[in-house]
Amino acid sequence: MALSTSFMVGYVVVCFLTSAVVGVLGTGTALTPDETITPEWRTDLRPAVGPDPVRLIVGNRPEIQGKPQSSLWFIDNNKVVATFVTRENEARPAVSRRNSLDSSLPLRLRAILLDANTGLIAATVTWPTESRGSRIVGVHDGKFVTLRGSELTLYAGDFSALRETRLPPLLGPLGWLPHASPTGKNILFSSAELRKGSWIWVETDTLKTLSSWEDIPSGILTISDENIATSTCWWGQECRSTIVTANDASACIAVGPKCEPKIQIRGLSTDWKTIAVGEMYLGPQFVNDDLIFLPGNTIKLIRTDGTVLFEETRGRGSWGCWGSRALSSADGRRFVIPSCQVKGASATLDIGGHSVLSQFLIFDVSPQIRMQALDVKGAKIQDDIDFAISPDGSKIAILSNEFVQVFQLPGVTGNTP
Repeated sequence: MALSTSFMVGYVVVCFLTSAVVGVLGTGTALTPDETITPEWRTDLRPAVGPDPVRLIVGNRPEIQGKPQSSLWFIDNNKVVATFVTRENEARPAVSRRNSLDSSLPLRLRAILLDANTGLIAATVTWPTESRGSRIVGVHDGKFVTLRGSELTLYAGDFSALRETRLPPLLGPLGWLPHASPTGKNILFSSAELRKGSWIWVETDTLKTLSSWEDIPSGILTISDENIATSTCWWGQECRSTIVTANDASACIAVGPKCEPKIQIRGLSTDWKTIAVGEMYLGPQFVNDDLIFLPGNTIKLIRTDGTVLFEETRGRGSWGCWGSRALSSADGRRFVIPSCQVKGASATLDIGGHSVLSQFLIFDVSPQIRMQALDVKGAKIQDDIDFAISPDGSKIAILSNEFVQVFQLPGVTGNTP
């Protein structure tokens, strides 16, 4: 999934080393030899997308152009869809139009549907939008939800609209931030405000609001179908009480927080409780309803009560891909961590380098936790990358520079503990 303008909302780099697993607590681990993996196919989307997609606008004075907003999802095991935001008045290939397209709106959310087995483009569809941040925000049981400004629409796998609803309008370029559960059954929408946040819990298949409330945001959010987890320490934490305008955000981020990172969890009707110690600027990630992945120099897999099932200390050798998250299969039996390395950096020349995909770290969750590292071979995949996993955990899709690639992963075995 695409996570754009990560520095504004607290999405951060995750650190991983490319070495094999060396330690485990709890249920134990079964190791498999490291292997290499190459894409099954690679498809160029540029002819279907047209001229350059619209870029996000971040900040106020001055405005900063971010990367184009994109998203990548498997609708089911055989269909993968990529989206971009484009301008209405630019030349485009012929496409089908849905939802009584409003020609007065300046932008379009453009979706390209591909056959996940062959890479062939099956359909291209556009919808009207006023928001540069429009995208797909959740998928469940062959249906998907788009967010266009404050408008949510549920679509069937054939792109026919099933339901629509609207969230309360939000000011600012980022708008509502979606957080889908691993199953896709629920989506939490949160605001990007630093001092007080609005949260809305929506059921995917009905678009019904199951709960809404206000809370002070503390860090990166993740949800299951029952709970919300977060970290208590992130960029901007100590500035919430004093920040006045968006212009102050960069100064707040530069200072950084002075706080103790802790992992907290709550249900829709319960209060926050601390279950584990976290790492600075890094947040928890639900991989199924019962298990949470904690990234960092020491990576952990814990239960919702804080019990550690897996723990391994990793040095600083390679870096998790910017903005990437744990990719969980719909049944929660597998999750995958994309791992990137920074190439071309030079402190002497003040060059930051670029992030290059190097590995997939595959965790199969069973009575024993099996981890396997797959080295990625083929065309170099770097910079802004969107990832998606198929519902059964057998495929990984990657969107980079308007190219989509799909990798076939080893089979899933075992049962969720």
